Amino acid sequence: MTLSIASNTNSNIPGVAPNDIYLDAMGNIAMAVDLQAVLQACASAARTLLGEMLYNVNQGIPYEQTVWVGVPNIQQFTAALRAAFLAVSNVVEVVSLITSQVDNTLTYSAVIRTNFGTGGING
Repeated sequence: MTLSIASNTNSNIPGVAPNDIYLDAMGNIAMAVDLQAVLQACASAARTLLGEMLYNVNQGIPYEQTVWVGVPNIQQFTAALRAAFLAVSNVVEVVSLITSQVDNTLTYSAVIRTNFGTGGING
């Protein structure tokens, strides 16, 4: 079983800020298990900046190099996202990963197959 503290990963919980942890109906910290926990770990990996983690500076998405400096390199960004998702425990396959840029906003939509089933995340 995979367990994580639940967060508003896809911003679909009213009254909870995006990516914040939240309390369940009983006032307890909400927990995610199995498929939802793995998908949340993938969403977290997509938000991790390269060099941000003190003890593993080689982990993370190279946003500065692929997105923020010069013309965004969508192909490198997509490859970095795919590698980050595949590095998450219990991820079997990235079934689809679509990245797009509209004006100054870069987004992704991914379908990820895990040991617990298949699900999707957006960012």
